[in-house]
Amino acid sequence: AMIHAVRKQKRQISKRERIKKVNEINYLVLSNTIDYSSDLICAEFEKRELNYLRINRDLFQEYEIVYSLQDDSFKFKVDGIWYFLSSETIKSIYFRAPVFLRTTGKARPVEEQLKRSQWSAFIRNLIIIDKAVWMNHPVATYRAENKLYQLKIAKECGFSVPETYVGHSLPQNIAQEKMYIVKSLDTALFYEDDKEMFTYSTMIEGKDLLSSEIQLAPIITQECLSPKCDIRVTFVNNRMFPVAITEDGMILEGDWRKSNKDNLTYTCVKLPRNIENQLMLIMKKLSLSFGGIDLAFVGDTYYFIEVNPTGEWGWLTSCANLPIDKAIVDTLVNRGVYEKNT
Repeated sequence: AMIHAVRKQKRQISKRERIKKVNEINYLVLSNTIDYSSDLICAEFEKRELNYLRINRDLFQEYEIVYSLQDDSFKFKVDGIWYFLSSETIKSIYFRAPVFLRTTGKARPVEEQLKRSQWSAFIRNLIIIDKAVWMNHPVATYRAENKLYQLKIAKECGFSVPETYVGHSLPQNIAQEKMYIVKSLDTALFYEDDKEMFTYSTMIEGKDLLSSEIQLAPIITQECLSPKCDIRVTFVNNRMFPVAITEDGMILEGDWRKSNKDNLTYTCVKLPRNIENQLMLIMKKLSLSFGGIDLAFVGDTYYFIEVNPTGEWGWLTSCANLPIDKAIVDTLVNRGVYEKNT
């Protein structure tokens, strides 16, 4: 009877170990429910039959999440199934989340404030998963989201940047007849009458800029690069996918994001080798393995405009037939090792 009981216990332990092994997570996707780019990454994981888990920030309360400091491991219960994640088993993390949640301009109930602040802190604390390859690491993401810091790094790397001023007053050399670009220092999201509002870069003539009231808050003022060709470079671990953006075959004035997307064309282009090297150096200094980089091509000069460490790219897989999803998963699977033949 004792032998039978031992055998039964061994079978039960073995069954639990098999279940745990099946549900051990090697790849974690931290995203939001409505995120097409993450959908593509998960589809690629599925194709390769890899053990991954996607957790969405807007569904945190529907999960059961427990972290044990003693074991340095997480347990996630998603859709009734437990998943296990430890520093020993996790290989890579695809981080599609803001480092902090912007709450500008909207009054929220106390419970909502508590939820947002503490889940935001939970996301930041995920840096305890320190043996995994991150794309991108939250600390690097936070640092790289600062536009002035990006521009300074780009300038130090030898990249041309627009003439730039930041503050709540204007420099003395604003010319009335010249055009300028005005943009927010950080993502500007506002609410009024239950409507959400978002700001884009705006072209403005010098005389209008000089008569504007800007004392309330600092802004970025830049020279207007015109005529220019917008180039979007999706950077994936030293692999680059650059496209030129045109509207009805013509270059655009101002911010291309304000245009009707149905009229935009994304044409694959080849960057000069020295520009590729400068971009690799910028991304290395920013500690980013991924970024959506905006360049402006003026005459024969490439200008660095900005990089978004969690930039969108999903639409380019269909509009420009670019294998960005495969390149990202290649990086996550190879733990950051870039293979030129991939």
